[in-house]
Amino acid sequence: MWNAGLLLLCLITVGAGSSGAEDVEKRLVSAVTCPDTESLHHVRVVNEFRDGTRATCGGTLINDRWVITASKCYNGRDSTLKVELGGHPRMAVKKQLRIAINDIRIYAKSKREEPIMMLKLPERVKNISPAKVQAGDCMAPSDGEELQVSGRGATTAEGGPGVKDLMCLEVKTLSKNHCPDLSGSRYKKYKYIYCGEGVDEAEIQACKGDSGSGLVKKEMTSKSHFFFWTKEVKVDVLYGVLISGHGDACEDKFIFVDICAKPIKKWIDKMLS
Repeated sequence: MWNAGLLLLCLITVGAGSSGAEDVEKRLVSAVTCPDTESLHHVRVVNEFRDGTRATCGGTLINDRWVITASKCYNGRDSTLKVELGGHPRMAVKKQLRIAINDIRIYAKSKREEPIMMLKLPERVKNISPAKVQAGDCMAPSDGEELQVSGRGATTAEGGPGVKDLMCLEVKTLSKNHCPDLSGSRYKKYKYIYCGEGVDEAEIQACKGDSGSGLVKKEMTSKSHFFFWTKEVKVDVLYGVLISGHGDACEDKFIFVDICAKPIKKWIDKMLS
């Protein structure tokens, strides 16, 4: 069983002992607990198997009926897929909604297409503000731009149990051509991806259960109030879906699907229409 994702920020420092002993590796986990008002759109995607075991991923609520996540979080008709809403802040009420097979919409039609999916909820979500998907065309983040991911997974690079509090982590993005070497990895075949790196050159890893979590950026948008005026408010805008962090071991690769890529954005807009 694997757990929904805390996105680890591992800062590696190496020092030598005074007696010439072996270098000691120290790891500092620097993700922080999300404030109570942040990342309420983060959901847990639960895949339950016939033998009673389950696997979990992250996901993002993008309107009151739809969640987007990684398609590897679904193991086919021999399992049951559920979306768990709430749980953050800690005292929030959790609610699980079962997803009908016909409401699981997978983007990838072949092994070379980006492995994401959308889940239509059986009822409308109330009292949770979704992340915003920009209307019409949008652009992927530029190299070096800092965005945020969130999750509840392992707190060490070796894996282990997840945490109860939702954790938030800042990452900077790099286009596919500037990602660390992808040769020989399963991600090289995908066209519409980019990668994340640690802020201030810190090392980050995608760990067991992190797959499916969303990459968001806070932006100002207009919100209507009554009939006569609008107000500028800050919202989380979704730019990517994490597809690494699916296996048992942590990965140095931190790979997002670019939801602004034209074929993918067109598909998302069609689902939301």
